[in-house]
Amino acid sequence: MLNRRIILSAAAVAGISPLLATRPSYAQHVLPLAKVLVGFPPGGSADVIGRALAEKLRGTYATNVIVENKPGALAAPVMQALINSEPDGSAIYLAPHSIGTLYPHLYSKLPYDPVDAVPVSVIGTFDFALSIANNVPARNFGEFIQWCKANPDKAAYGSLGNGTSAHFIGYMISQATGVSWNHVPYKGAGPGVQDLLAGHIPSLIGPLGDALTHHRAGKVRVIAISGSQRSRFLPEAPTFEELGYKGLIVMERFGIYVRRATPAIVIEKLNRDIANALRADDFRATLEKLSYEVRGSSPQEFDAIIKAETTRWGPVVKASGFKPEN
Repeated sequence: MLNRRIILSAAAVAGISPLLATRPSYAQHVLPLAKVLVGFPPGGSADVIGRALAEKLRGTYATNVIVENKPGALAAPVMQALINSEPDGSAIYLAPHSIGTLYPHLYSKLPYDPVDAVPVSVIGTFDFALSIANNVPARNFGEFIQWCKANPDKAAYGSLGNGTSAHFIGYMISQATGVSWNHVPYKGAGPGVQDLLAGHIPSLIGPLGDALTHHRAGKVRVIAISGSQRSRFLPEAPTFEELGYKGLIVMERFGIYVRRATPAIVIEKLNRDIANALRADDFRATLEKLSYEVRGSSPQEFDAIIKAETTRWGPVVKASGFKPEN
């Protein structure tokens, strides 16, 4: 049987607190209650994923797991709820990683410190799609760009809102193609999709899942996606990189975070429980129905992604000249 000195030595090498190393039951501990904090209203994709995850964590990570929706500007209400929680893993924050990678470049004074949210695991990713309205006489990306150049007074794209990934994808396309087009920000995907269907805007950049049903029904046309490879959900749509625009790869990662100062061993347990959820057929089906690719990660991998993406977006935001007050 290992003696206490060996256990403490092994713990030090692994970077685990010696106190926790002498309490192996801590890693198996089931909390009485955990909350999945979602910074969006009920009914949206984030809410659907949060509720599906809560169901999978119930009974394994915590006896009861509930969802609390905390929508609000700059993700302030949901982050405040996380910061005010106990650092014991009982508050689980579900969010798109772009909040943490874009907001620091957009707002000099956020009402919270983004590093207070510690990454635990990616759970799914999605690509952005460039869709065009049926009243635009273009069959593919190249023809659409030519149409935009020939009709500068009509050239425009809608996005999920100012300061979003979709907004800056439009800026990157503009820089890469030489197209000068007007940005039309919407408050979420729904209004933008409706205007695209009605032909009020010629194009829209948004999550692939929001355009997929309408594309298949022939109501809009998805002409390019932002992923590193073609999507299995829409294999006929080329990627921007495939079309010759190197570096124009953008994907959104939905992931799980906990409050800073949560013990590493708790984070590791949550990461394992999430990995088990991602292997469940019904949970995978929930994500895939939304056109999300199921992807897990270690906390370290997720943290590295966030740091790299934060570095990447800095020059893009600065070059765009965009300020939130605009």
